[in-house]
Amino acid sequence: MREPISRFLRFWNRREQYRRCFCDERGKLTPAGEAVLADLAQFCRANQSTVITSPVQRTIDPLATMIAEGRREVFVRLIQILGMEDAALNSLKDEAPE
Repeated sequence: MREPISRFLRFWNRREQYRRCFCDERGKLTPAGEAVLADLAQFCRANQSTVITSPVQRTIDPLATMIAEGRREVFVRLIQILGMEDAALNSLKDEAPE
């Protein structure tokens, strides 16, 4: 039972740290948090395709596409951690050790 509790605490602490950066005491995004997330959403291509076409060759650029997908992955992680519900965290306590 020790490992699930440790995992639970790790995720709980991580969520709280992210929320302290972006949210107020009620858990709502602060104006600064909203501005930063909006900027990151644009930079990370959160709401558009990550497929990048080379302007010179007019073909898909696989390296640029993978860079864009990596950026999106970071943004998705941030949003998932900020939105993680208590019930999801509590379920970590009940999981079998990895």
